[in-house]
Amino acid sequence: MNDQFLQVGPQLVQDLLVLGVCSIRLLVILTLFPPTADGILQGPLRNGVALIFSLYIAIAQPVGFAGSLAGTGLVVIALREALIGTVLGFAAATVFWVAESAGIYLDNLSGYNNAQLTNPMRSEKSTPSGTLLSQVAIVAFWSLGGMEFLLQALYESYRWWPVAARTPIDMNFLEMFVLRQTDTLMQMIAKLAAPMVFVMVLIDLGANLASKSAQKLELSALSQPIKGAMAVLILALFCGIFVDQIHDQLDLRLFAGQMRELARGPGPAAH
Repeated sequence: MNDQFLQVGPQLVQDLLVLGVCSIRLLVILTLFPPTADGILQGPLRNGVALIFSLYIAIAQPVGFAGSLAGTGLVVIALREALIGTVLGFAAATVFWVAESAGIYLDNLSGYNNAQLTNPMRSEKSTPSGTLLSQVAIVAFWSLGGMEFLLQALYESYRWWPVAARTPIDMNFLEMFVLRQTDTLMQMIAKLAAPMVFVMVLIDLGANLASKSAQKLELSALSQPIKGAMAVLILALFCGIFVDQIHDQLDLRLFAGQMRELARGPGPAAH
């Protein structure tokens, strides 16, 4: 029995090491991605999901891959996988951060930014509208089958950036990715919040003009409750329009194609 264990033990340790390395990419994605972050998928459950869906990748690795997982080679591969997972997770989470940021911006404009609430799905503070739009986006992701498209993009990423590759990710690719994603994030927030900004500005202008015509009535004080009522009305109309207009981004239907195009840019992946 001991002899059999001595024969099987080292091989089992190597297999588990390969599985652990192959699961780093998905684990980082699930940690960064709002629909699978803390509060929705708890730590042990998230780790189990990452191990299960990474098992197929571990089985497909070359025979000699386990032998290279030692010392500096193991550290380099682990850091590389974590970096790739960060890239994929950041790109996939952009639309959810946009939804929450647009809600926070609406609360800032309507004067309810001081009403900080604890997000029930995550251990952090957020404004009421930010929490609402964030939850709407997360529900839409799961309802539209977004996890299937996320896994599709994950598995395709192993073609662009194989686990067993020796070459690190090109820094030019990382620079291009950061610039592109941050620009996209800011532009989407501005476009999404623009109609709400316009309505709030009109309310302020109307209240100020009316208060100048009848100064004794102090109509400017009414702008705050009017903006609050309009914010509720905008959210009631906006949630359905928001999901309808960007459902392709909420369910990540186009995510694999976008990352494929980005990975084929100047000097990305290792082969």
